[in-house]
Amino acid sequence: QLRGALRSALEEVASVAVARLVERDELLAAAFAEAESTAEAARQSGGRGGFTFLPANPQYGQRRRHFEELSFDSGNAVEIRHGEPIVDRKSTFIAHAARVVNEGQVQWALREMLSDKKVAVATHNMFAYRYMDEARGVQVADNDDDGEDGAGSKLAQLLSMVGCEGVFVMVSRWYGGIQLGADR
Repeated sequence: QLRGALRSALEEVASVAVARLVERDELLAAAFAEAESTAEAARQSGGRGGFTFLPANPQYGQRRRHFEELSFDSGNAVEIRHGEPIVDRKSTFIAHAARVVNEGQVQWALREMLSDKKVAVATHNMFAYRYMDEARGVQVADNDDDGEDGAGSKLAQLLSMVGCEGVFVMVSRWYGGIQLGADR
């Protein structure tokens, strides 16, 4: 009798967990489909009106990003290099980098990376960049954590410590279910 009650309770818990996973997957698929259709419409219109990126994992602190027409300008196109995946306690990290000299190139690189289906569904896409604005004679630098507390500022600090100039770096993380804490 106890075995039957336990089995019934476990089946109920399992069915609720499966239902939640299915619901989450449907929400992610819908958000991704909407983002993809928005991106395709923007590409077909030559970028007029911009593009809004809808994050796959807003529950982790990601936010929508709106890209203006500047991010579609082919004059801002830069080569993006992608690193090899690093797996740590089931989380996967991939670094992406591009040489940049102005805000248009930063926006183009960011939009281009977030348009990649694999990168778009990452749990976090934190980034940092630095370049010298020759016209104004100032260094421009910024970063974004994308919901991964302190990660963007740590990337920015690393770029500064190493003395990197004219670079945009993004690290994509696919959460593996184990909290990494300060190790990340």
